[in-house]
Amino acid sequence: MKDDTMQKAVDEFILQRINSYGRQKNAALQEAYAELGNCITKLKDTFSNEQNALFNECENAFCLIEGEIRQNYYRAGFSDAVIFLLGWRDKDWT
Repeated sequence: MKDDTMQKAVDEFILQRINSYGRQKNAALQEAYAELGNCITKLKDTFSNEQNALFNECENAFCLIEGEIRQNYYRAGFSDAVIFLLGWRDKDWT
């Protein structure tokens, strides 16, 4: 880009949108994860071997869901950045 100020703004925008959901701490979400961790610890202390195996399957499924949710938000942020760049290129913002 010819304009260094605009290049810096675009770079900053892209970085912020891609990382925004990963960096933002949501107090309610953090509390929910802490409570889930406490429940997991309590449950594991009471399990037989068979129950423990089933619980591990459930825990793995939850981790998969969590990863997909995060990936979805990262893609949304990246999509916003691309829309911004294409709009700027096509002079939709002027």
